Parts: sequence; structure tokens; C-alpha cells
Amino acid sequence: MGEKISITIPVIRPEKAKRCIASIYKNGGLPDSQFEIVTEEDHERIGAPKMIQKLVAKAKHEIVVFLGDDTTVEPDCLKNALDAMQTFPDNWGMIGLNDQHHDGTDVATHWMVHKKLLPFLDGTFFHTGYKHTRCDVELTERCIELGRYIHCPIATITHHHPHTDRALMDKDYTRVYDREMVVPDQRLYRQRKLDRVGPTLAIAFPLINDNVSVQFMVSFLAMEKPDFTLLMPRFSVGRMATNIAGIRNDLISQSMGMYGSYSHVLMLDTDQLYPPDTVTKMLQHAVDGYKMVGTPVHRSWPPFDPLLYRGKLGKYQHVPDKECYSGDMIEVDATGCGAVMYSTDIFLDIPTPWYEIRKGIDGKTVGEDIGLCWKVRNAGYQIYVDTSMEIGHLVTYEVKRETYELYKKLNRMGYHEATECYTDYDEQDQDSLFLPGSEH
Repeated sequence: MGEKISITIPVIRPEKAKRCIASIYKNGGLPDSQFEIVTEEDHERIGAPKMIQKLVAKAKHEIVVFLGDDTTVEPDCLKNALDAMQTFPDNWGMIGLNDQHHDGTDVATHWMVHKKLLPFLDGTFFHTGYKHTRCDVELTERCIELGRYIHCPIATITHHHPHTDRALMDKDYTRVYDREMVVPDQRLYRQRKLDRVGPTLAIAFPLINDNVSVQFMVSFLAMEKPDFTLLMPRFSVGRMATNIAGIRNDLISQSMGMYGSYSHVLMLDTDQLYPPDTVTKMLQHAVDGYKMVGTPVHRSWPPFDPLLYRGKLGKYQHVPDKECYSGDMIEVDATGCGAVMYSTDIFLDIPTPWYEIRKGIDGKTVGEDIGLCWKVRNAGYQIYVDTSMEIGHLVTYEVKRETYELYKKLNRMGYHEATECYTDYDEQDQDSLFLPGSEH
């Protein structure tokens, strides 16, 4: 006779729970004598983590399954999961069920586990500090770290959830996925992971097309880098988005994504040259507690000034050159975002879209980088720039009469006046002034 299992189902929707239970008897692939079903209705809406703790305490058997009441099991699901459990050393670990929606190598939304894991998980499978989200991500990651996780693609369930059918949305889904519920879970998950494994780094390339400078790539390869994950825009090659704000938003979204998150993301524009110690310096700033650290990056068109400002939106003043080249860590109110290290928790405190290109109250265009800085400062965070770092900005443009006339005009205006004139303009837009084919 095979090992017996306890199937736990926290109940929010009793009618759907009945459907789930019927599917277990019909499709589980195990004789009725080999499992028990442990359920309880969550009248007080205390949430899945606390309900799972209560149900596991009632479970008679060493192997426990978690199914939501909005799931149904497909043929031989439980049998296949139990067979996978036997492949572990000593036959214990965690089996991620295939919910047909998520990559089970990143997160197991529903699972089969052995109680021998409990001493390694602070005594509970879902940490009860979570309200609803991220508890499954943490459990999956911790079991992977222990070498006790297998995703079983043939242990299939159907998850009847609004993320595939909006018609299924009800007041309970609305409640648990509200920002006021989700953000505290994101914050708790991030801090617990930071405490458990230390800083985790994503390096993001905000590509607007599928062309990357060889000079950039050589400088990137020469960098000293610890373990990191490379993030790229989620667009097909040759079909990149043309809106740099949307691309930056996508990269930040990935860094804080459903399948886990990183404590820090270093966003590096690919039209720049970087010194070999770029990443190590930035990581040290992260360890020292800085939330947002930029580098001096020069504008790629006249007057070629480093994009460092103090003041308020629409009234920024350029940081004096003496500070820009001091080699010190200086505080600013806004900077270009060509090379910036972010602590990802700041994005939990500022509204989305984080980056956007828009018009200011004076009618001038506010670039996505300046706008992001304005939001970060309004959220109460400080912005610093490490002026010891020297980043080169690569440019390729056609020089013709318009180039000459513009330079003469700027030269007559004088450096500071010209700088103030374009303070709130998006750097990406200004580059286009000199690109071949530009109408300017």
C-alpha cells in the first residue's frame, strides 16, 4: 500500500470546494483509503497562510497536499505527484503541481509536501505574516535552496482563476489582489529573502531595438560581476518598443515580478562605456544602505553637461561642475537614469507607471528619468550620485548644417542658460535631433 496523504483545502467558496473534492475522487488516481481531505471554511477571511497552518495541524499523515477551492485535479494528478515524491533521497521534499498557468520552476501555486520539511521552514509551509500573495514563492524558493523541490508537469490541475478568465473575478479575488493587500506581502517577501540570502542583483538593459554597440558589450564583459540575473525587455527581437519609459517600466516590473524579486536592480543603458568596477561599486552602495545611486552621465548633445540637478520639477538648477567632478557621493534631486542602482523597495512606495514621458505644467516635455526622480523624492527617498565613476556616452549622428546652426545658437546662449533651457527634456528625445533621417 502506498503512503497516505492529507489533502488540505481552505474554503472560501463552498460550492467550488465541492467541485474540487469531487475531482479528487474522480481523477486523483489514488484509492479512497490512501487519502483524507481536510477542509475548513475561512469565515473570518484570515487568509490562506493561516488557514494552511490550521489545516496542517489537523492533518493525520506525513505527506500534505494544498489545493485551492478554485482548482480541479486532472487524471492521475495525485498519483503522479506521489510517484515524484519517491524520487527524493529518503522520499521527502516538495512537489510543485502543474497549474497550467505558471512556470513551476519559479513558483508552485499548489503543491504536495512532506512534513519533514517543517523544521527547515520555521515550522510552517506558508509563513503566516503573508496575507495572501508571495507565500507560495517563498516556499518554492526555500525548498529549491534545500535541494528538495521538483516540479511535476504530469501532476496537473486546472486553476479556475481570474488571471485567465476575468469573468471569475469576485469580491474575494478583488480583496486579496488589492494594492493594500499585495504591497505589504511584497515588502515582507523582499525583506525575508534579503535576511535569508542577502542582496540579490538583477542587471537590466533598457534596449529599444536589437542593436547593441560592440564597445558597450566589451565594457560590460570586462566588468567585475557577482552572481546576477540579466533582464531584457519582454519583446520579440526586431519588434522592440519605441517608448523608453515603457521599456524601463517593464524591466522594473520583471525585477519585482510574480516569480520572485531582486533586492536591487542595476539599469545600464547600452549606449555607454563602463569602468570595470561599476557593478562592485554600486553593490557596495547598496550594502551601505543607499536606495538610489546614479552616476554622472553626460548629455549626448551640446552642451554635453552631466545630468545632475537640484531644485523642483520645472525649476531645476544644474549642480556646479566642482561637485560633479569632486569624486564624492553627492545628493541631488534629479539625474539622468543612464546608469542607476535601485533598491527595489522604493518602487513599492511610488505610483505606477514609474516612468512616463509627459508634459510639465509649463508645457515642456518631462523625460522619463527626470519624472522618476521627482516621484522618488516625493516619496521621501534621497537620490545620490557617485561622482567618482566616469561613464562614457556613445553617440552616432549625422553632422550637417542643422548641427552647425544649433551649436552656434547654444554657444551664443552660454553654457548655464542652455543647460537650464533643456533641463526637463528627455535625453532619448534629444539624441534623435542628430540621428540620420531626423527632420530637425
